[in-house]
Amino acid sequence: MSDPAPTKVKGQDRAMIARLWRDYVSKHIGTLLLAAIFMIILAATQAGYVYLISQAGQFLEGLDTPTSASEKAYTTAIFIGPLVIGITVVAAVSMYIQNVLTNKIALSTIRDLQVDMFGSAQRADYALFTREGSGSLVSRFVNDVTILTGALLRTMNNLGRDLLTIIAVIGAMLFTDWLLTALVLVIYPLIIIPLISLSRTLRGNSTDAQSQVGIITEQLSESFGGARLVKTYGLEDDQDQRLEKSFSERFRLYLKLVTNQARVDPMMEIIGGIAIVGLIVAGVWRVTSGAVTGWDVAAILGSLALLAPKLRALGTLNNVIQEGLAALSRIFELIDQKPTIIDAPGAAPLTVSKGNVTFSDVGFAYEKGDGPALSDISLSAKGGQTIAFVGPSGGGKSTLLNLLPRLFDAASGEITIDGQNIRGVTLDSLRANMALVSQDVTLFDDTVAANIGFGRKGASHDDITAAAKQAAAHDFITALPQGYDTKVGPGGARLSGGQRQRIAIARAILRDAPILLLDEATSALDAQSEAQIQDALERLSKGRTSFVIAHRLSTVRSADHIIVLDNGRIAERGTHDSLIQDGGLYAQLAALQLS
Repeated sequence: MSDPAPTKVKGQDRAMIARLWRDYVSKHIGTLLLAAIFMIILAATQAGYVYLISQAGQFLEGLDTPTSASEKAYTTAIFIGPLVIGITVVAAVSMYIQNVLTNKIALSTIRDLQVDMFGSAQRADYALFTREGSGSLVSRFVNDVTILTGALLRTMNNLGRDLLTIIAVIGAMLFTDWLLTALVLVIYPLIIIPLISLSRTLRGNSTDAQSQVGIITEQLSESFGGARLVKTYGLEDDQDQRLEKSFSERFRLYLKLVTNQARVDPMMEIIGGIAIVGLIVAGVWRVTSGAVTGWDVAAILGSLALLAPKLRALGTLNNVIQEGLAALSRIFELIDQKPTIIDAPGAAPLTVSKGNVTFSDVGFAYEKGDGPALSDISLSAKGGQTIAFVGPSGGGKSTLLNLLPRLFDAASGEITIDGQNIRGVTLDSLRANMALVSQDVTLFDDTVAANIGFGRKGASHDDITAAAKQAAAHDFITALPQGYDTKVGPGGARLSGGQRQRIAIARAILRDAPILLLDEATSALDAQSEAQIQDALERLSKGRTSFVIAHRLSTVRSADHIIVLDNGRIAERGTHDSLIQDGGLYAQLAALQLS
């Protein structure tokens, strides 16, 4: 029985190529047709060389006997020289224009793919980022796109042009002598069978190599991002060993890939040598029998010289196409990410009146997790109340917070805001009513004002300044070189941890949302700044429902309700004083902190 796998792969490849054409390349059909015209002109010029060589003998025989060999050479140059130069100029101009046009199509296609990739990634479920990691995603935008760019440029520039040139040159060869041409056409196809077999191997090699690049990107990101920890803990040697192992694996995979690629040219060289030997032997026989002239044989040999690099380029192009298809598969995989957390049919905008939030028997489990992350969570928060989540690490505090803006959907139970199930309202309206400040502050490489302004589109400079003042950030911002117009650097690298945190808090204050999500929002602040921020947050929290994750007692002791989470369940609930009196887990945590 035949193996169905190659057939399946071919079917998938055809579907991907058809999709690439339909959704991206075909929109440039006018430019592509214009490029094809210049490809045809270029192919015709190549055939013209063959025709000139074959006709040169007849031209020379038709000349009147000159007085000297030099006069004969001069006469030949006068008649044939302008033709050759004219063909060369036409070929050069056609090649240049065709290259510019096809490059424009290929690069426009890559740009459109990248736009769709980023749009799809941005709108995918939050689980995509927790599952794959930033390194793997970045690798698709950098490594996979680079490989596909090379494949498209080679394909656009070489495939059509070289095929047309081969067809035109073979046509001129047939016109010169069909028998010698037939000999060439019998020998060269012998290379096709091993090339097809090799292409299957290359496809797997390329996929493995590209996946390894994603792993390396992730590890580099971790190592450079954790440079402070690495240096402080003296982990340079450990990181060296870790990355050396990954680099060695990449070396092994790429060596395997390029070794298989290197087999193409030698195979083409052997086939070319066989073709030349056969052509010379058959040519001598044809000339001695009077069927053709020596110029005809020279024209066929010249044609072979033109065909050889084109055929070799097509042979190596197959390798590039296989790599490109492997990259395209990963690119389409990202584009095809379909978010599962979407608006329900008939979803209505969320209307927040009082800000009452209720969790009813909520359960949740992560994909491929060991067990449920949350079980039977039931709690209520009235508008204007502050609910604090405390407990050991891994207890489910951040997971519970992530369910409110539907970064994840609860597996069971329901969450309501003023009686409206959050799965029945639009995502935009749900998230527009929430502000988040987390321990891991996200700042973009933009100005301070812009980073605060992300809290509310269209906010004025006065609004931004007022929010910064409430967050105790105004003084340090005005002390920066360009004040609010100072760029913070990648990830806010030019600011201290406390400064970054206060900008994030200012952004949340500017948002002025009725529901606040604070995940260790004051963890990076010193005591004085924390006191200032606490005052600002208390003022901001009035009339708003706040959910706070914190370990510091100073942050949670004034909460209306404290929920103690342990192993995904509510272990205790109450106020600070009542929980201390109970002497349970909260009291133990408090004692540890105070000690």
